Amino acid sequence: MIHKIIAFCLQQRLLIIGASVLLVVIGAISVERLPVQAFPDVQNVFVQVVTQYPGQAPEEVEKLISLPIEKEMNGLPHLINMRSVSIFGLSVVTLTFDDDADDYFSRQQVVERLRAVSSSLPDGTQPVMGPLTTGVGEIYRYRIEAPNYPLVEQRALQDWVIERTLRSVQGVADVVAFGGGVKQYQIEVDPDKLRDYKLTLPDVYQAVAANNANTGGGYIEHGYEALVVRGAGLLKSADEIGDIVVASRDGAPVLVKHIANVAVGPQPRNGIVGYNERDDVVEGVVLLIKGRDALVVLQGVKEKIEDLNGHILPPGVKIIPIYDRTELVEHTKKTVVHNMMEGAALILAILVIFLRRALASSVVIAVIPLSLLFAFILIDAEHVSANLISLGAIDFGIIVDSAVVLVEAIMVKVTLEMSQKASVAHMRQSMLMTAVDLARPILFSKAIIIIAFLPIFTFQRVEEKIFSPMAFTLSFALLGSLIISLTLVPVLLSYLIGPRLIESHNPLVEGMERHYRSALESVLRHPRRLFIGAGLTLALSLGSTSLIGTEFMPKLDEGNIWLTITLPTPVSLAKAKVLEQDIRGRLREFTEAKSILTQLGRPEDGTDPKGFNNLEILIDLKPKDTWHYKDKDELVEAMQKRLAVFPGLQFNFSQVIQDNVEEAISGVKGEIAIKIFGEDLKVLQEKANQITRILRSIEGATDVAAEQQSGLAQMVIAIDRAKIARYGIDVDDVESVIAMAVGGKTATQMLEGERRFDITVRLTGTARDSVGAIEDITVLSPDGSRIPLAELAEIKINQGASRISREDNMRRIAIKCNLIGRDQGSFVAEAQEKVAEQVVLEPGYRIVWSGQFENQQRAMKRLAFIVPVSLVLIFILLFWAFQSLKSASLIVMNVPFAMIGGLVALLLTGIHLSVSAAVGFIALFGIAVQNGVILLTQINHLRREGTPLQEAILQGSVSRLRPVVMTALMAILGLIPAALSTSVGSETAKPFAVVIIGGLITATLLTLTMLPALYRHFEEQHET
Repeated sequence: MIHKIIAFCLQQRLLIIGASVLLVVIGAISVERLPVQAFPDVQNVFVQVVTQYPGQAPEEVEKLISLPIEKEMNGLPHLINMRSVSIFGLSVVTLTFDDDADDYFSRQQVVERLRAVSSSLPDGTQPVMGPLTTGVGEIYRYRIEAPNYPLVEQRALQDWVIERTLRSVQGVADVVAFGGGVKQYQIEVDPDKLRDYKLTLPDVYQAVAANNANTGGGYIEHGYEALVVRGAGLLKSADEIGDIVVASRDGAPVLVKHIANVAVGPQPRNGIVGYNERDDVVEGVVLLIKGRDALVVLQGVKEKIEDLNGHILPPGVKIIPIYDRTELVEHTKKTVVHNMMEGAALILAILVIFLRRALASSVVIAVIPLSLLFAFILIDAEHVSANLISLGAIDFGIIVDSAVVLVEAIMVKVTLEMSQKASVAHMRQSMLMTAVDLARPILFSKAIIIIAFLPIFTFQRVEEKIFSPMAFTLSFALLGSLIISLTLVPVLLSYLIGPRLIESHNPLVEGMERHYRSALESVLRHPRRLFIGAGLTLALSLGSTSLIGTEFMPKLDEGNIWLTITLPTPVSLAKAKVLEQDIRGRLREFTEAKSILTQLGRPEDGTDPKGFNNLEILIDLKPKDTWHYKDKDELVEAMQKRLAVFPGLQFNFSQVIQDNVEEAISGVKGEIAIKIFGEDLKVLQEKANQITRILRSIEGATDVAAEQQSGLAQMVIAIDRAKIARYGIDVDDVESVIAMAVGGKTATQMLEGERRFDITVRLTGTARDSVGAIEDITVLSPDGSRIPLAELAEIKINQGASRISREDNMRRIAIKCNLIGRDQGSFVAEAQEKVAEQVVLEPGYRIVWSGQFENQQRAMKRLAFIVPVSLVLIFILLFWAFQSLKSASLIVMNVPFAMIGGLVALLLTGIHLSVSAAVGFIALFGIAVQNGVILLTQINHLRREGTPLQEAILQGSVSRLRPVVMTALMAILGLIPAALSTSVGSETAKPFAVVIIGGLITATLLTLTMLPALYRHFEEQHET
């Protein structure tokens, strides 16, 4: 079959070249269509259910909103995790589904369940689903620059002009507005004037609600015309609100303006945004629909912003970008392309040095772009995303090694034929036979490397989403290189047959072969020394694994810092803002910061469940070559010291994508998350504080903090049922007054063209800003008496829950922790031991270790099972290739020794053993087996021709020295740029590259020495 394929290619050379041109064209189209990400989207299918319950404490939100929704959502198809957060006025339930779930099916199931539960929720609450986005969906941030507009008008422009324009871009899931304050028409009623006019707050509310409407009266015939009848009674201004009649006293109307002040202002703020020197700005955050190409969507967003700035927004109003994902994607693409170009240049240098023929070297190099284009076509067809990890892991040396082996063998054959003055036709026939002879080992070598990636295809959840695109990309590229090497390469070489393929004198290769033959003869005389030395080295290297730290994944440097600061729980928004200004000022003193954005509290849409005590800071950094600090860790430590002057604050330094992904996956912001499950919030807080103290005492821990689920200051108005019964007042009467007088209630809406703004009724500020003032608020009894709240209820100040977190139908509290200067594996092992010794849990309480550590443990357990399975499959392939258990066993025996160099490389570079490094070992095993196949195939060929054992080993090994060394060198040099790179995004590919480089050094040395020695040992035993 292979003979027919290669013969057909040589007979139809123009057809093969035409097919290659077609490959280039289709590949180029696929590259243009390919979505490129800086980091793969690692989040499972998830749905957020957001329910606003204004003015309600976390306890009520949990009982009345979160628990009914959780109960209804239990048993959803593919549901694997359910979390909820209940805070002041807001419930957010997050549902996570397994890898087999479909986004739209899961969302439809949630909608159906929400219909069923809506009737059991409090009146006026409406649960809604969050946007179809993920933790990496935040692609663009901007602020509004409008010097001559008040903040509420800037926010109105954001809500009613900018947001809907940007949401019209295909691929935008949502545009979240933050800061500025939502515009509101506020009727602040004076309680004394209500008393004077013998009116109540509900009277004002009902009057406003009844005086803002248009109606239709059908039509009347007027001559030859039909006139449509309209009743126009909509409010048009704050003055018209003041002119609404509430009642009539002594024949004179009592207007709203007689008893209240009508003004335009922001609704009660949930959050404030600051930027550089400005204390209050309006910010917008553009979210990407899951699965869409960020760069394509961003292009559309920028076009719309350009249109807004140029034609739509009023004069003087501009949209100014703050964060643009394009910058990170372009930086990572630049890193990948730079590493690829350097790797290709190094490979070309090796080819020229060893082959000494520019045209032959060019044929080999041509395999690289063609294989990549072939891979891109399949990636596009399979809808696999391209990202830093998948592209950065491509080793051109592995891609071209088959072509190298083929070209080198054909050059040797052509040189021999030319010395015998053979005809061109004869040389072409010889070239065909050489290609056919090598096709089988090349085919099996590539199949072995692809099978070595089998464990990656079995990954689950986070690790599957990170590494499966890489496995697909590399496997597709290897398949492409195999096809091109067996079709196009022989065709191109056929045009060069003659002097252009003759080997020239190469003193480097001759010297290598001479020294290698001498060394191999020595090894064959004393093989036992090599076996013992290699065994001891392997044992020592395996023993050194305890010195190598472990982690899930190295951090991708995004070029920014995302700092989350937790303030004391009872803090007010005003006091929190004062602290924020001071913190922002201190951070601006760092010249490494290009800009600083602060977010205090949460946006009004409820998608981010935070309180006034939550401060998030985006620090955009300048290029590293302008820094005064060595690296980001040193910069973070300096910032921590600068902010240490603020007592009682908790800090968490992260990055934009990293922070969003960590919170989306585990519900906790931090590399390591410890969750305690139980029922009593007080017990949970006590145990969490105890574990926090333990973690802080362990070396390497930083940003250690427990969720503060208590400490929220509450004014509790405890209604006395006996007292309200004496006055004939219902509980609902009292609570309605509390809700409207203190919290405010929307009576109707003001329509300004296409815009809508609430008109709310509440008491004036001085009538509700203290315990004494609230005690004086009156409730109307059935007999018309005004009873103060102090007569109907006990009003007291205490502390309640500030946040109630639940997971899998249980309350839980979390402790988060980041690490500096220490690996995750050893830290967690020490922490687990100390926590187990010192923390005693009552029945019904349990601890779960989560975060990146959980992902790393799951991935490593799967590898421990699947890697041996893949080695068995490799063994079966080898047996199929050689038809010999002995030959297959010899090659597989070399695999463990390939680990020596990889482990030593990790130890010397200080890189931790991550899943990325483990994937490097998987690829290394495949490459090591391939080199063994090349060597053993030649030795077996000589043995079949009758060459004596010793000479077959020496001659076969020496003749294959050049291709073995070339393939190893090219694989090493192809990854050298990735291993040495310090550019943005280089961190993820570095462990992978370092492992393969170190492992190939020892694997190649042992393949060239120990494999021949083992071969002779087994052959001699067989003969005896």
